[in-house]
Amino acid sequence: MVPYVISWSAELAELEEELHVQLGSGGPRLGYRNERPSDRVGRDEVLWGRMAYLPGVGRPAYDCMHPGRQYVAMYSMKCQVCGHPASRNDDGWLFVDWRKPHDPPTWPERSLTGMPPLCEAHARVSIAECPHLRNTEFVVLRVRTPRLWGYSGTPYTLTADGWTVDEHDALLPFGDPSLRAVLASRLYRELRNVTVVGGGSLADPFPPERPA
Repeated sequence: MVPYVISWSAELAELEEELHVQLGSGGPRLGYRNERPSDRVGRDEVLWGRMAYLPGVGRPAYDCMHPGRQYVAMYSMKCQVCGHPASRNDDGWLFVDWRKPHDPPTWPERSLTGMPPLCEAHARVSIAECPHLRNTEFVVLRVRTPRLWGYSGTPYTLTADGWTVDEHDALLPFGDPSLRAVLASRLYRELRNVTVVGGGSLADPFPPERPA
Protein backbone atom coordinates (compact mmCIF):
# COMPACT_ATOMS: atom_id res chain seq x y z
CA MET A 1 0.00 0.00 0.00
CA VAL A 2 1.24 3.48 -0.88
CA PRO A 3 0.37 6.03 1.85
CA TYR A 4 -2.14 8.74 0.96
CA VAL A 5 0.18 11.58 2.00
CA ILE A 6 3.27 10.68 -0.01
CA SER A 7 4.02 12.23 -3.40
CA TRP A 8 4.52 10.54 -6.76
CA SER A 9 7.24 11.16 -9.34
CA ALA A 10 4.75 12.80 -11.74
CA GLU A 11 3.72 15.33 -9.08
CA LEU A 12 6.17 18.14 -9.76
CA ALA A 13 6.49 21.25 -7.61
CA GLU A 14 5.96 24.75 -9.03
CA LEU A 15 9.13 26.35 -10.38
CA GLU A 16 10.83 28.80 -8.04
CA GLU A 17 10.84 31.45 -10.78
CA GLU A 18 7.07 31.75 -10.26
CA LEU A 19 7.68 33.38 -6.85
CA HIS A 20 7.76 37.16 -6.57
CA VAL A 21 7.37 40.04 -4.12
CA GLN A 22 3.86 41.13 -3.20
CA LEU A 23 3.49 44.61 -1.72
CA GLY A 24 0.57 45.44 0.54
CA SER A 25 -0.47 47.36 3.64
CA GLY A 26 1.45 44.91 5.84
CA GLY A 27 4.66 45.19 3.84
CA PRO A 28 6.29 42.79 1.37
CA ARG A 29 5.41 39.11 1.39
CA LEU A 30 6.21 36.04 -0.68
CA GLY A 31 3.69 35.24 -3.42
CA TYR A 32 3.07 33.51 -6.74
CA ARG A 33 2.89 35.60 -9.90
CA ASN A 34 -0.45 34.09 -10.89
CA GLU A 35 -1.68 33.53 -7.35
CA ARG A 36 -5.02 31.87 -6.58
CA PRO A 37 -7.02 32.13 -3.32
CA SER A 38 -6.30 28.44 -2.66
CA ASP A 39 -2.54 29.18 -2.53
CA ARG A 40 -2.85 30.63 1.00
CA VAL A 41 -3.91 28.89 4.20
CA GLY A 42 -4.82 29.82 7.75
CA ARG A 43 -5.29 33.11 9.51
CA ASP A 44 -1.68 34.05 8.69
CA GLU A 45 -2.44 33.60 4.96
CA VAL A 46 0.73 31.54 4.60
CA LEU A 47 1.79 30.75 1.04
CA TRP A 48 1.39 27.00 0.50
CA GLY A 49 3.76 25.13 -1.78
CA ARG A 50 2.18 24.13 -5.08
CA MET A 51 2.59 20.61 -6.38
CA ALA A 52 0.75 18.85 -9.20
CA TYR A 53 -2.03 16.51 -8.04
CA LEU A 54 -1.48 13.20 -9.83
CA PRO A 55 -1.62 10.45 -7.18
CA GLY A 56 -0.79 7.05 -8.61
CA VAL A 57 1.10 8.41 -11.64
CA GLY A 58 4.76 7.43 -11.82
CA ARG A 59 6.68 6.05 -8.84
CA PRO A 60 5.91 6.69 -5.17
CA ALA A 61 8.42 8.98 -3.45
CA TYR A 62 8.28 7.58 0.08
CA ASP A 63 10.61 10.21 1.52
CA CYS A 64 8.48 13.17 0.35
CA MET A 65 4.97 14.09 1.47
CA HIS A 66 2.63 15.87 -0.93
CA PRO A 67 2.00 19.34 0.60
CA GLY A 68 -1.69 19.38 -0.30
CA ARG A 69 -2.50 15.89 0.96
CA GLN A 70 -0.43 16.39 4.13
CA TYR A 71 -2.43 19.54 4.88
CA VAL A 72 -5.78 17.81 4.32
CA ALA A 73 -4.84 14.82 6.47
CA MET A 74 -3.42 16.89 9.32
CA TYR A 75 -6.14 19.56 9.34
CA SER A 76 -9.08 17.15 8.98
CA MET A 77 -7.55 14.38 11.14
CA LYS A 78 -7.48 11.76 8.41
CA CYS A 79 -5.29 8.68 8.35
CA GLN A 80 -1.99 9.41 6.64
CA VAL A 81 -2.05 5.99 4.94
CA CYS A 82 -5.61 5.57 3.62
CA GLY A 83 -7.00 9.13 3.78
CA HIS A 84 -10.07 8.03 5.74
CA PRO A 85 -10.93 9.28 9.26
CA ALA A 86 -8.22 8.52 11.82
CA SER A 87 -8.89 6.37 14.88
CA ARG A 88 -10.29 8.09 17.96
CA ASN A 89 -11.50 6.71 21.28
CA ASP A 90 -11.96 8.00 24.85
CA ASP A 91 -8.20 8.47 25.20
CA GLY A 92 -7.92 10.53 22.01
CA TRP A 93 -6.60 10.34 18.47
CA LEU A 94 -4.08 7.72 17.37
CA PHE A 95 -0.54 8.93 16.53
CA VAL A 96 2.87 7.31 16.18
CA ASP A 97 5.73 9.55 17.30
CA TRP A 98 9.51 9.43 17.80
CA ARG A 99 12.07 11.81 19.28
CA LYS A 100 13.07 14.76 17.11
CA PRO A 101 15.67 17.51 17.70
CA HIS A 102 13.01 20.14 18.43
CA ASP A 103 11.08 18.02 20.96
CA PRO A 104 10.75 19.36 24.54
CA PRO A 105 12.05 17.49 27.62
CA THR A 106 8.45 16.42 28.29
CA TRP A 107 8.37 14.27 25.11
CA PRO A 108 6.03 12.80 24.00
CA GLU A 109 3.85 15.29 25.88
CA ARG A 110 3.80 18.60 23.96
CA SER A 111 5.87 17.24 21.08
CA LEU A 112 5.37 18.78 17.64
CA THR A 113 4.56 16.58 14.69
CA GLY A 114 4.03 17.01 10.97
CA MET A 115 2.94 13.37 10.64
CA PRO A 116 -0.86 13.09 10.48
CA PRO A 117 -2.73 10.57 12.67
CA LEU A 118 -3.61 7.01 11.70
CA CYS A 119 -6.47 4.58 11.69
CA GLU A 120 -5.75 1.50 13.81
CA ALA A 121 -5.44 -0.90 10.88
CA HIS A 122 -2.84 1.23 9.11
CA ALA A 123 -0.95 2.01 12.31
CA ARG A 124 -0.36 -1.73 12.53
CA VAL A 125 0.74 -1.83 8.88
CA SER A 126 3.09 1.13 9.38
CA ILE A 127 4.74 -0.43 12.44
CA ALA A 128 5.21 -3.70 10.60
CA GLU A 129 6.45 -2.34 7.28
CA CYS A 130 7.91 1.17 7.67
CA PRO A 131 11.75 1.04 7.40
CA HIS A 132 12.10 4.24 9.45
CA LEU A 133 10.15 2.82 12.40
CA ARG A 134 12.18 -0.40 12.36
CA ASN A 135 15.29 1.68 13.16
CA THR A 136 13.72 4.25 15.49
CA GLU A 137 12.54 4.33 19.09
CA PHE A 138 8.89 5.15 18.65
CA VAL A 139 5.75 5.29 20.75
CA VAL A 140 2.09 4.70 19.95
CA LEU A 141 0.01 7.49 21.42
CA ARG A 142 -3.54 8.47 22.15
CA VAL A 143 -3.79 12.27 22.12
CA ARG A 144 -6.83 14.07 23.53
CA THR A 145 -5.69 17.53 22.40
CA PRO A 146 -3.72 17.55 19.13
CA ARG A 147 -3.59 21.35 18.92
CA LEU A 148 -2.89 23.03 15.59
CA TRP A 149 0.46 24.78 16.14
CA GLY A 150 2.12 26.12 13.00
CA TYR A 151 4.00 25.27 9.82
CA SER A 152 7.29 24.16 8.39
CA GLY A 153 8.63 25.20 5.03
CA THR A 154 11.32 27.03 3.11
CA PRO A 155 12.08 30.58 4.34
CA TYR A 156 13.12 33.24 1.86
CA THR A 157 14.97 36.53 2.35
CA LEU A 158 14.06 39.66 0.39
CA THR A 159 17.08 41.25 -1.32
CA ALA A 160 17.56 43.95 -3.93
CA ASP A 161 17.40 41.22 -6.57
CA GLY A 162 14.25 39.57 -5.21
CA TRP A 163 13.73 36.51 -3.00
CA THR A 164 16.64 34.22 -2.12
CA VAL A 165 16.49 30.97 -0.17
CA ASP A 166 17.73 31.36 3.41
CA GLU A 167 17.61 27.79 4.71
CA HIS A 168 15.36 24.75 4.57
CA ASP A 169 12.63 23.38 6.83
CA ALA A 170 12.11 26.28 9.20
CA LEU A 171 9.54 25.45 11.89
CA LEU A 172 7.38 28.44 12.84
CA PRO A 173 4.28 28.85 15.05
CA PHE A 174 1.09 30.60 14.03
CA GLY A 175 1.44 34.36 14.21
CA ASP A 176 5.20 34.47 13.61
CA PRO A 177 6.01 37.50 11.38
CA SER A 178 8.54 35.39 9.45
CA LEU A 179 5.68 33.42 7.91
CA ARG A 180 5.24 36.25 5.40
CA ALA A 181 8.40 35.00 3.67
CA VAL A 182 7.89 31.24 4.00
CA LEU A 183 6.79 28.76 1.35
CA ALA A 184 5.07 26.28 3.65
CA SER A 185 4.78 22.56 2.99
CA ARG A 186 3.66 20.96 6.27
CA LEU A 187 1.04 21.74 8.89
CA TYR A 188 2.04 20.89 12.48
CA ARG A 189 0.15 19.91 15.60
CA GLU A 190 1.29 19.99 19.21
CA LEU A 191 0.40 16.77 21.03
CA ARG A 192 -1.17 17.55 24.41
CA ASN A 193 -2.85 15.31 26.99
CA VAL A 194 -0.91 12.32 25.69
CA THR A 195 -1.32 8.68 26.77
CA VAL A 196 1.39 6.22 25.71
CA VAL A 197 -0.36 2.99 24.74
CA GLY A 198 2.57 1.11 23.22
CA GLY A 199 5.95 1.20 21.60
CA GLY A 200 8.31 -0.59 19.31
CA SER A 201 9.07 -3.34 21.81
CA LEU A 202 5.44 -4.45 22.20
CA ALA A 203 3.96 -7.14 19.97
CA ASP A 204 0.50 -5.58 20.12
CA PRO A 205 0.55 -1.97 21.35
CA PHE A 206 -3.16 -1.34 20.75
CA PRO A 207 -5.76 -1.81 23.46
CA PRO A 208 -9.29 -2.72 22.33
CA GLU A 209 -11.15 0.15 20.70
CA ARG A 210 -13.68 2.03 22.79
CA PRO A 211 -16.26 4.30 21.13
CA ALA A 212 -15.50 8.05 21.21
